[in-house]
Amino acid sequence: MPNSVVTEEEIEAALNLSAHHEFKTSLDIFQEMLTRARDPNIRMKILLGIVTCSTWLSIDPIRENAILELKQYSDCEGSNAFAVMAQARAYIDFGRTQEALDLINENLRGEVLQRDDFRDWRYEHLFLKGHCLVQLERYDDALCAFDAANGIYLEGDFETDLLIERSNCLLALNRYGEAYDAANQVLNRGDEEMATLAMQYMAECRMWQSRIPEALELYAAIQKRLPCRLIQEERIHTGIKNAVTYLEKRDPKGKPS
Repeated sequence: MPNSVVTEEEIEAALNLSAHHEFKTSLDIFQEMLTRARDPNIRMKILLGIVTCSTWLSIDPIRENAILELKQYSDCEGSNAFAVMAQARAYIDFGRTQEALDLINENLRGEVLQRDDFRDWRYEHLFLKGHCLVQLERYDDALCAFDAANGIYLEGDFETDLLIERSNCLLALNRYGEAYDAANQVLNRGDEEMATLAMQYMAECRMWQSRIPEALELYAAIQKRLPCRLIQEERIHTGIKNAVTYLEKRDPKGKPS
């Protein structure tokens, strides 16, 4: 029968769609592939894709049926951990941060993520845990989670995001020098938008340290990089206004040009 065998390329294409949040299209493709797939390993990959998409789309019956079939396979604990992680990621995007954190902690307490072959997942879980804790304003706990993630991989896949999150925590804890240093490490990591956000954090650190000329230099550099989807331009304008006002009060005769 033509097209009866599901290829890795087909699965990769569907995964790429879900990675771009095209979950409905991706789910339709995964469900069609499932009708053709016979190989257990291929079916597992498809079912995991279905779990991810149906979780994001809040289609519980499809998600539960996929998990039920996954439990028939030998590594059902790993499949369940993946399903929990997919749900946690969806909750993060939905703003249900505490629920996401509870799911992440559930996985971290399990035996699966203690295995060497799941180090990548443990690293990702610890980063996501830190991210949730930042959103919940539990900054010291977040820093502990980020330290644990770095204990697994010092330069892992989430390192750029982790540095930004770490800088955010340190800024909130009034540890401005450390916050500046963490953000500064983002500048040459190849992500221009994240670098612009890092410059914002650096400027705000210098403002709190009363190093106003340095803050203004950073704000000026940020303005040249706008627009940026990660930046609230009003926040930059307010920062510049506050810096100029500070300098004028300190030296009314020598207003900055």
